[in-house]
Amino acid sequence: MPRLIRAALERAGVRGPERVSSGVDVVGDIAIVRLSGFAAKERRKVGESLLEEMKNVSVVLEQEGGIEGEYRLRKLVHLAGERRTLTVHRENGCAFKVDVARTYFSPRLSTERLRVAEAVGAEERVLNMFAGVGPYSVLIAKRSGARVTSCEVNGLAAELHRENDRMNKVEDLVTVVNADAADLPGLVKSKFDRILLPHPSQADRFLPVALKLAAPGGRLVYYRHVLGVDEEEAAKALRRELKGLLPPRSRSRLRRVREVGPRWVEMVADVKLPR
Repeated sequence: MPRLIRAALERAGVRGPERVSSGVDVVGDIAIVRLSGFAAKERRKVGESLLEEMKNVSVVLEQEGGIEGEYRLRKLVHLAGERRTLTVHRENGCAFKVDVARTYFSPRLSTERLRVAEAVGAEERVLNMFAGVGPYSVLIAKRSGARVTSCEVNGLAAELHRENDRMNKVEDLVTVVNADAADLPGLVKSKFDRILLPHPSQADRFLPVALKLAAPGGRLVYYRHVLGVDEEEAAKALRRELKGLLPPRSRSRLRRVREVGPRWVEMVADVKLPR
């Protein structure tokens, strides 16, 4: 059990650590915790204890269930602190306005976002098919100077993305398209050197769209949640999936991003398409 949760339980005088399903996600000054089996009064005590334990936090929310729906949202319940879900999150030298209840954002992908951004060259044309509030796109534009087209179906997320572009001074490099990624071939004219598909539960569905928009010899950054007891087993499963989806002579480098559940791993395939 994570140290912060243990300390909060001890401070609150609440027993039952087996009922804590994960650690704490901190987005800006909002802490999000997952609890199960606690009474409402115990939940509030844990929230108040976390608020005392974490001096940089002003809001504590409980997440019920997983990430759900077309917009990939959390169901959140207020436990302690201010009653709001909007915050400003800082990572990798960038600032992002995020509504944790109405837009998708995971602070656990900070290192992966930096890895992707550092691989992009200034001359590249980049497409992010599932941009959210812009954490990948803004960082890529800021670090590389590349031009980025961001697609996001959630209207609020697209609006916050544009605010984040201005806040990070990359509005001249980033174009936000508020649309379903499936409609992109009719909305954009150019081909792209690098296409991101950071939607692990549905990337396979949108891969044909990405292939239509990719320039010859272009690159795909393809994320999937894969069943496997370890990285080797998950990689084998992802290779089998890609074999039936990618054109011949494509080359893929696979790596583990993070564990997302019992026997479930988030994997990424960095794909080089043939010319």
